[in-house]
Amino acid sequence: MFHNEVKEDVRPRTRCGYLVPEAFHCYEQSLGEVGALASGKLLHYAADLICSGGLDIWIRGAYSYAIQHIGIANPRIFVYLRQRISELDKKAALLPHENFYNNPDVQSNIAEVVLVLQLCPRRTKVSWPKVDPTTKRAGWLQGVASAPETRATRTVWSVNGDSRPLYLISNELCKAIEDGSSERALFWVRWTLDEDARIRKETKGHGLSTKERGPKGSDAGHFIAAVLNEIYKELASANQVRMHEEFAELQRLWKSGEVRMAASLRKECLGLLVLICCDVPKWKTPAAPTLVADPVRLSRAVSQATGFFNEVLSNKPLTQQLNPKMMKARATVKKTSEKEKKDLTIEEQFGEYDAVMEAYLNRSR
Repeated sequence: MFHNEVKEDVRPRTRCGYLVPEAFHCYEQSLGEVGALASGKLLHYAADLICSGGLDIWIRGAYSYAIQHIGIANPRIFVYLRQRISELDKKAALLPHENFYNNPDVQSNIAEVVLVLQLCPRRTKVSWPKVDPTTKRAGWLQGVASAPETRATRTVWSVNGDSRPLYLISNELCKAIEDGSSERALFWVRWTLDEDARIRKETKGHGLSTKERGPKGSDAGHFIAAVLNEIYKELASANQVRMHEEFAELQRLWKSGEVRMAASLRKECLGLLVLICCDVPKWKTPAAPTLVADPVRLSRAVSQATGFFNEVLSNKPLTQQLNPKMMKARATVKKTSEKEKKDLTIEEQFGEYDAVMEAYLNRSR
């Protein structure tokens, strides 16, 4: 008689025993939920990922969430992430793995970041207009371009390296932003990127420009970023926008300043630069709001981090650290409609932390 052998499950797991994609899915899901229980789960899964050697996975996820779910709602989040991640990288470079996971400053840093991400106001990711195939016809651009020459175009466009279409596009982009039309501005950015990619593919060489402006060479996106930078300078000099650090950080991310951020999100950074120039001047206060409304209450919540990390660290260390390749089999995320979410104020959320987190830590195993 033959017996069916049960194959051993050798899929990578976290320190607490979760499948890696499952753990990350639960972590991401908790980021989008409200309430103290959701925050407890968030801290638990974050601690598990970090203590399993998943710092890079966690950083990649932090940028993904900030760009796709927070974005223009508070661009200050990108400056904050750079500061906190820089602190973590310095600690990681100095300390052995287990010492890093047990370090109180590291634990507080991780807890603060995930709670700030959870509490930030959310906004849907950049909505890119569709580019009709008819706009690819020869002569289409020359037929529709009518915007006058601008200072930004004169400053950035180069007769020695940039094509005539970039000159026309720059003026149209400036006019769209001057009119406050983010949809039109985003259209010109997308049209430029698509056309540049098409020409590069056909010629197997340069696209709309041959001028080297960034680490990716003559990518037309660098031309767009340079034009947006000049537009921002004009707006800032007129005190119509006050997001200098935020704008500079998004420019850095566009230029691949954070290697752990997904490359596909660079385009979204370019879109956020457009929205800062288009939408922020319309705000009553054209500056990024503070990230934390009540630092004292946030501090109380962060103080709970040690318990969550200790719970994870009570499990044996992994023999193999997590790596991004283990995320390929990510579970499908079930989206929760806004009607299913109960809106709570920050005060209400923090008001529940102490009791609920205590219960979460002492839950029956």
